[in-house]
Amino acid sequence: MGMRQIKVDRNIVFYTLMIRTWTLSDPQLNRSLYLDDRKNQALFIHNYLQPQFAPTTNPAEVRTQYHMKESLRYCLNVYDAAMDDDFLDVWQQLIEFSRYPTDRYGFLCHAWELLFPDEPWQMDALIMSWYVEVTQ
Repeated sequence: MGMRQIKVDRNIVFYTLMIRTWTLSDPQLNRSLYLDDRKNQALFIHNYLQPQFAPTTNPAEVRTQYHMKESLRYCLNVYDAAMDDDFLDVWQQLIEFSRYPTDRYGFLCHAWELLFPDEPWQMDALIMSWYVEVTQ
């Protein structure tokens, strides 16, 4: 019996950060938050990304969370200049925050550290071979 491939989509990582319809729940989280500061990044991640990984028993939500998590893990392992450009384009066009992190890879690493503190994101070649990138 072979290992099932893990389907991932880099776009889901970037577009999940899209917050046009998000209402601010924290008054400190203003639209011009300086996102090169790790404390501000943590505030952003805690208020927006973490709720998307809240414990759930709904099978569809569990699958969505798994897809997002594994797509983020994949992105962290294959991140390159083209992905950085894509992430910057999405951030500038679609996210209402007027500031964006200069080090977008570092921002994604920080997000992983806060969301999944007990899990490494690094993968070796064998594990990477289980992943297949798809575009939705």
